[in-house]
Amino acid sequence: MQIMLSQSEAGAETYFEKVAAAFAQQPGIIQQLVIEAQPSRERRLQAAQVNFVTVPMGGIKRPLFYNLRLKQAVAKFKPDIIVTWVNRASRKCPDTDALVVGRLGGYYDINNYRKCDHLIVNAPDLVRHVTEHGWNPNKVSMISNFGELPDALQESSALPEIPAGHTVLLALGRLHIKKAHDTLIQAMPKIPNAILLIAGTGDLQAQLEALVSSLGITDRVKFLGLRKDIHSLFKLADICVFPSRFEPLGNVILEAWASATPVVAASSQGPSWLIQDGDNGLLFPVDDVDQCALQVNRLIADPYLREKLVAAGSRSFEQEFSMPVIINKYIRLFENLLKDRHDTKGIAR
Repeated sequence: MQIMLSQSEAGAETYFEKVAAAFAQQPGIIQQLVIEAQPSRERRLQAAQVNFVTVPMGGIKRPLFYNLRLKQAVAKFKPDIIVTWVNRASRKCPDTDALVVGRLGGYYDINNYRKCDHLIVNAPDLVRHVTEHGWNPNKVSMISNFGELPDALQESSALPEIPAGHTVLLALGRLHIKKAHDTLIQAMPKIPNAILLIAGTGDLQAQLEALVSSLGITDRVKFLGLRKDIHSLFKLADICVFPSRFEPLGNVILEAWASATPVVAASSQGPSWLIQDGDNGLLFPVDDVDQCALQVNRLIADPYLREKLVAAGSRSFEQEFSMPVIINKYIRLFENLLKDRHDTKGIAR
């Protein structure tokens, strides 16, 4: 069983859907999800042939029988393993005989995961984070994310028109201070004949639109809103730019590699781990507008470098961050955890 209790459409929720779709295709594994009632997520999961049940959502707040429905779902399915995604699911997981594995992809408060028997994190710096905050190092595993974009989870949307002769830059992510879209927008006047597509929603949209207007580049920056047609956006893009100033991993980099798109990223925690600068991507210092523009312009001007980065990124993806590689790591971990639990109970008896 996998539990995700969130209405958000951010990175963790999107990756949860991808993992659920991948496990639905694995022979010998019976899976059920528990999610909050949300028509868009339910529609995508149905398209991916994923089995799920919902806990109810009210118009303003979660109803009183929310926790009861969650408890009933666990009791009825009787899972061997429960994977809890992000904070709320990990806090609210009912008492159970199942092995509870918390999965986190951010620098979250470890107190949310006290019901978990084991943790999965997706980047080396998160191993440091959880162990420095008191988690037993023997009860944490690092399994990163995969980059594929399952067709069943894609939803069609109209694509923007691109002016002739313009390079298409693609940025994906919440419109949040951590994602540093402001850095990339400020770099745009220094990147001629390019158009920037920003896919994502967030509280900073009005502020970022005002920045675009103040720079006189409203004709070269398009805010696309929430998008679930990531395949189409990557096909349209010439370069993916990931300016995030605070990032434990960087799903966007993995998706760019899987889509054979060259990537330029800020050297925050995750991108610095994933990217070997000049080999499978280009890096620039966090918040450095001039270096951001320099690296993008360098890539625009050098088709050989673009081909080199795409080839090396594809190798990194296939060898370390493809769906079969990552899902097999999950399965091996679950098998080992269940075996250890069985052996421990046998010794106790």
